[in-house]
Amino acid sequence: MTQQWPGEGVAPSVLAEVRQGVGLVTLNRPGRLNAWTPELGTLYFDILDRLAADPEVRVILVTGAGERAFSAGADMAGMGAVASDGAITDGRDPRRYWHPMRIGKPVVAALRGYCLGVGFQQAISCDIRIAASDLKMSTSYVRRGMNGELGITWLLPRLVGAGPAMELMLSGRTIDATEALALRLVSRVVAPDDLAQVAFAYCRDLAQNCSPWSMRTMKQQLWLDLMSHLPAAYDRSEDQLAEAMASGDFAESVAAFGAKRPPAFPPLDGSLSHLDPWPAG
Repeated sequence: MTQQWPGEGVAPSVLAEVRQGVGLVTLNRPGRLNAWTPELGTLYFDILDRLAADPEVRVILVTGAGERAFSAGADMAGMGAVASDGAITDGRDPRRYWHPMRIGKPVVAALRGYCLGVGFQQAISCDIRIAASDLKMSTSYVRRGMNGELGITWLLPRLVGAGPAMELMLSGRTIDATEALALRLVSRVVAPDDLAQVAFAYCRDLAQNCSPWSMRTMKQQLWLDLMSHLPAAYDRSEDQLAEAMASGDFAESVAAFGAKRPPAFPPLDGSLSHLDPWPAG
């Protein structure tokens, strides 16, 4: 069964242009709060690859269209078939969700409004994040009956530390821009009306004044020094994702979302009460 998302095919779900050495990328589904779909993801990664290969581009700046969201996460309107089938049935893009980390140029995210779930994961996969004061961030997965997917349980602790990452993952609560700055999830916070100008000026400074070779080399150094187990972490999360998609918790979250009611998740099965033995790898 193929999932259908509102607005697909009506207009490009991702826009791009090059301006003064900066590749500007816009997630372009403002009517759906720039919610993530397979089409959007594939086009986004295609654009990143093209900008990475474009010699005119030295820095990439990613934003969300409209004033309400960077990305509100996966588009729940297209998830009914996933919950009923207990699996993702669309062909998936072979590129990993941390693809922005593989781009050999700085990828800067300008964040405002909602930044949830896979939107949160994509934001932290960018190298630098600048936020508007109206930012609302959440990992969200636990409130959808999901696992910590897409490698987030590898990346988030490396950005904020194990304790804060654990709290954010287990609660799925929403944090504001002030807390995001305190946790160092974002590097600065500005007024919403100033975000586009400040973020572009930052990227323009990098494009004008920083060596592309040095930026690429240092980005590679930083990630490779931390990345020894990311592929293994990602592969484990993919195995767990298949289990999550087949679970009653995920189906319940989709049903509750459609009915506009709180989800009624069942208690944890007693056989899962302890982590023993610890997984290898």
